[in-house]
Amino acid sequence: MQGRLGPYAVLWRLAVTAGVVTTVCLGTWVGDDGWWPFAPMSQYAFSVRNDGVVGSLGMDALTVDGDLVRVPLSKERIGIERAEIEGQAARFVRRPELLQDIAVLHSRRLPREPAYAVIYLRNTSTRILTGDSTVTTLAMWRVVDPRNPRPSGLPGGGP
Repeated sequence: MQGRLGPYAVLWRLAVTAGVVTTVCLGTWVGDDGWWPFAPMSQYAFSVRNDGVVGSLGMDALTVDGDLVRVPLSKERIGIERAEIEGQAARFVRRPELLQDIAVLHSRRLPREPAYAVIYLRNTSTRILTGDSTVTTLAMWRVVDPRNPRPSGLPGGGP
């Protein structure tokens, strides 16, 4: 037979419940992605008006062969996901030399593909009503030694 909870057990449970509810409320009102799971992930926490603009971040590269190609942002292809690039976009804009590490990832994972000579971080803004798109280059980096790239060597490492 189960007895009733004592006063300390009830108090402990109420304190934990109040703490979780408070953290979730604060995370929702003032938190950011760093507060997850007590705050919404920003990539899902917004809406766009019907006449608004949707942005899509991506990377392109000019190869040593002179072709402009889309950088395959996926764990399977270069070892880094698109969401990681999006999360660090401001860092790439402030320090474009970090794009060197994307060239390194590409050369290690896809050595048979032409090396990247120049990498571009770009945003495509699409108007919902018309479908018109505008592409803006946010950062650009000329790869150091494209055929044998080395990591940026900056404090904090690469992407």
